[in-house]
Amino acid sequence: MTAFSSFCFRRNLVALCFGSSLFAASIATAKEDGLITLTLADQTLELPLSAGHSDWTGTQGFIRVSIFSRPSDLETWERFQSLRLAFDLLRNSAQLPEMSLLRRTGDADFERWYGRGDNGGLTVMVTDSSLDGDLLRVTGTFTGTLGQSGDFGRTIDLSAPMPVSGDFSVTLLPIR
Repeated sequence: MTAFSSFCFRRNLVALCFGSSLFAASIATAKEDGLITLTLADQTLELPLSAGHSDWTGTQGFIRVSIFSRPSDLETWERFQSLRLAFDLLRNSAQLPEMSLLRRTGDADFERWYGRGDNGGLTVMVTDSSLDGDLLRVTGTFTGTLGQSGDFGRTIDLSAPMPVSGDFSVTLLPIR
């Protein structure tokens, strides 16, 4: 009886390992990537997707998209720290867009800039989107105005606005 139990355990363990490796292989081939082109006033930057901080959640008809980007080169990093663009994707139409931008000033301090659809007139136009298993591919453009905020975007001061525009093409995995 012990030999039979040992055989069953070994067989189940092999099946579990094989199944786990197939699952891991399917996750490994699913790759997040993308690029965001950002124009701030008269400065244009191309920023890679920060895959570990970008994701989506929801279902086929209603998806919440969160795109996060950081510069990959030191020169850009010294002037600009991060960009976050988020919106609801409802039947290929972007709703409730919001953006946050963190950049350095001349004295190495940070400026925090924010914009939303209801404060800064931020708009996102989705030109293409598809959901293939866990992978969400979405491309589009954005435009609007950012203002500074000391309370992480709860209130946005648009007295000295910064125009912002750009485009994005990203592939995202669901929230983990």
